[in-house]
Amino acid sequence: MIIKRKLLIMGGSYMNLQMKINPKTKNGETTLGSEYFFHPAGDSAIAAVSAAKNGGECIFATRFGDDMNGKRLYEYYKNCGISKQLMRKDAGTQTGLCLTLFSDLSEHENFLMSGASMRFTKSEIDEAFAITSPDLFLAPLEELGYEEHMVVAPIEPKPEDPSENEAAQTHMPNLMIETSEFSIIPPEDFSNPIVIKDERKSEFSAEKGRLISSETVSSYIEKESLAAYATQRAEQLGINIMLQYTPFTAQYPLESMKNIKIFVISNEDIRTLTGISPDNTEKTLRALLALSSKIHSKYYIIQRGDDSVFVYDGAHYETVFAPESLRKDTREIGVRMKPSFIGALAAEYLDSKNIVRACRFSIIVSLLTRTKFGNLEKLMSRSELIQYAAERGIRLFD
Repeated sequence: MIIKRKLLIMGGSYMNLQMKINPKTKNGETTLGSEYFFHPAGDSAIAAVSAAKNGGECIFATRFGDDMNGKRLYEYYKNCGISKQLMRKDAGTQTGLCLTLFSDLSEHENFLMSGASMRFTKSEIDEAFAITSPDLFLAPLEELGYEEHMVVAPIEPKPEDPSENEAAQTHMPNLMIETSEFSIIPPEDFSNPIVIKDERKSEFSAEKGRLISSETVSSYIEKESLAAYATQRAEQLGINIMLQYTPFTAQYPLESMKNIKIFVISNEDIRTLTGISPDNTEKTLRALLALSSKIHSKYYIIQRGDDSVFVYDGAHYETVFAPESLRKDTREIGVRMKPSFIGALAAEYLDSKNIVRACRFSIIVSLLTRTKFGNLEKLMSRSELIQYAAERGIRLFD
């Protein structure tokens, strides 16, 4: 019996309502639409579906509300082959919902309610790693929630000006002012802890002999990212990490991370990070050398448009293209690969341990994923993809 290597993904689950509308039909507060669909949404969810449908042993840690949308997503994920052991039902809130409005001009706008997807806990994250012992962990592509802590910090006392004290003593040499705010505690009583409160809720600790008030301390609520915590735990446990560079994942402490196995980045983003445009092989290698000096990974994969990638392992490089029949040069128009690329890449790499083979396979999966308008369900399974390729003379694993 062959034991498959395991991929762990943590992230949100959203029911996405997509509606196609025609802005020209707007009449008062009503705009007419032509059709709508419900389907699963969220980058992490799409990656998990893609990994499982392409033969990967995928465990998706996610959360639903106790409602109809949650039940539909749960059943869909199970039918895709995703392990159900870390899918949690949260009776305290609703399943996440995304509303997407498409116009006839191919423009669209998203409205998102995260719901249960933002209610992970540290113990839940720790349990996920303990239960699964994954071979590869996809760094969260979105926030998992926050844990809040009250932080109390001392305020540095303002240095006294000796001249001010001398001036005060000169003008009021024998004057003693009594107030109702504080009482005087003789030094000999300091052996017994005493707390005396004034009308402003200040406290005097006789044990420490100092005043605690809004003038001596400040407090604030600190929010800790649970997505960052999950990535940190994977680092601590020595688990290999796959990371896709996005505006969200850019917030991780990338330069200090040691366990990144696969680092995926777009042409545009590596240009922004390094200041070098990867227009040809020489410039691409220069950009990767600059990147790898700060962010360490076994493999670097640059997505070039939606039909090719540049793979680099620190010593060797290769450009991997989609089959000619599927290729389009989209680098100049900003078209990117779909989230299904990440899931397929993880699944195929864990199966074959051949990064070039995995890249070609995942490019094809991305190009054949029709997710624009309610068609994630039509993402092919591995067997369907093999049959599709055979019928059209496409070589999946060159």
